[in-house]
Amino acid sequence: MGKKSRMTMMDSSSDVTCKIPDEILIDILPRLSMKEAARTSVLSHRWQNLWKFHNGCLDFDDLGNSKMLLYKGERDFHVERRRYVEWVNQVLVSHQYPSIQQFRAYFDLGKDHSSMIESWIHFAAAKRVRRLELDLSSLFSSVKELEEIYNLPIQLLGELNLKLLTSLRLNAVDVSEEHVIGFLSQCPLLEELSITGAPSLRKLKVVGGGDFKLKHLEIIKCLELDHLEVSGARSLASFKYEERCVNTDRLREGSPMTTYMHFQDVPQLSSVYFGRGSYSHHLLATLFKQLPFPISQLRMLSLDPFLLALNLSLVLLEEFPQFTNLCYLELAFGRELDDEQQRKLFVGIFLRASPRLHKLVLKYDRSKPQRSYLYTTGMSVEFGETQQQLVKGCKYECLKEVEFLGWNGLAADAELFTHLIEAAGSLEKVTVDTRDPFPNKFLEEQIPSMEDARDRARDLEAKLSPATKLVVL
Repeated sequence: MGKKSRMTMMDSSSDVTCKIPDEILIDILPRLSMKEAARTSVLSHRWQNLWKFHNGCLDFDDLGNSKMLLYKGERDFHVERRRYVEWVNQVLVSHQYPSIQQFRAYFDLGKDHSSMIESWIHFAAAKRVRRLELDLSSLFSSVKELEEIYNLPIQLLGELNLKLLTSLRLNAVDVSEEHVIGFLSQCPLLEELSITGAPSLRKLKVVGGGDFKLKHLEIIKCLELDHLEVSGARSLASFKYEERCVNTDRLREGSPMTTYMHFQDVPQLSSVYFGRGSYSHHLLATLFKQLPFPISQLRMLSLDPFLLALNLSLVLLEEFPQFTNLCYLELAFGRELDDEQQRKLFVGIFLRASPRLHKLVLKYDRSKPQRSYLYTTGMSVEFGETQQQLVKGCKYECLKEVEFLGWNGLAADAELFTHLIEAAGSLEKVTVDTRDPFPNKFLEEQIPSMEDARDRARDLEAKLSPATKLVVL
C-alpha cells in the first residue's frame, strides 16, 4: 500500500472520530486501559487531550520491562526505576478527571521513595479511588527486609479520604495492626483487603459490626504474624493465608511454629486457601481439628502444603474429617510426592472425605523439594496395604470435572489419571495443562518437554468414556 493510500485511510478515520460527541468519547475511555487511552491521542488533534479525562484504571504495571532487568544488572535497574517514577508522575500531573476507579503501582520501590509514594497515595485519595493497589515487591528477593521496605506513616491515614475505597492491596508496604484497623474503620465500603510481606504485622484482631463490608481477606508472607483473630465479619466469604516458609527446627521438635488463628461469627466464610508454610502442615498433622472455623462451612478449599512428605502412615487415616459441603478442592504436589501410590492415596483420602465434591484441581510444583526438611526429620511417606485399602474401590459419584495443572505425564500422573476416571462415573471434563502453575513472574517459562507431556496425555484419551471431554493445553 502506497503512502498516499495510507494517508487517505488515516484522514478517513480522523473524519469519523471527529463526528463522535465528547460525552460518548469520555464514556468510551473508561473501558480502555490507561495505555490504550493514551494511545488515542494520535488519532486526531481532538483526541490529544481526551485521554487525560480517563476515569477508569490508572494501571502503572511495568512488568514487561521488569522481566529484562534481571538480565541487565543493578545499573540498568536504577535507570529503569527512575524512568518508571517519571512516567507515573507525568501521567498524574496531566490527569484532569475528578475521579478514578483504580490506582495500581507495580514496581520495586522502597524506603528511599517514601515521599514519592505518599504523593501517589494522596493523588489516589483525592481522586476518590475505589481500588488501590501498591505492589512494591523486590525483583531480586521474595521478601523485603525491614531496613529497605516502604513504611506507611500511620499519620497519613488521618490525611486521606478513602470513604469510597472497596479494595486495598498492599505488597511490600510495611503496616502494623494499627494501620489495618485504621483502614477498616476509615473505609466503610472496603470489601477486599490483601496484605503481603509486612514485617511489622505481628498481631491482628479484626472485629466487625453491623455495617462491616469485608468479604475477602488475604495475608501473605507476613512472617512475623503469630496471632490472628476475626470476629463479627458476617460478610467475610473468603480467606487466604500463606507463609511461603517452614520453620524446620520446630517441626523436628514436633511443635510446628504456626500462627494462632480464631474466627468467630463468620457465617459466610466458605472459601479458604492455605498456602505453603507451617500452618498447612499443622492442619494436616492435626487432621484439621484445629481449623479456626467450622469445617462444615467449607465449600472451596485450596491447600498448598508444598512439603507433602508428612508421614501420613503415622496418622490414623480412619479419623480423617468429613468435608460434608465441599464442592471445590485444589491440592498442590511437591516433587517429593512422585510415587504413584503416595499421590493416589493422598488425593483419594480427600475425595473419600468429600462426598459432594464437584471439581478437583491438582497443581504440580516443579521446584526442588526442600531436602533439609526431608532428610533431617527422617520422615518418609510409606503406605502399607491397610492404608491403600481405604481408597481402593472408592467411588466419587459427584465429581464432574478434574484439572491437572503442571502435568508432566510421568507414571504417577498416569496412575492418578486412571484412578480418577475409573472412580468418577459421572466425570464430564478432564483438563490436562502442561504449563507451570507456579511460574516465575519475571521469567518466561521454558519447558522443552511440554509437547511430549501433551502427547502422553492424549495417549490416555482412549480410557475415557464417550461422555467425558479431554482438553489438553
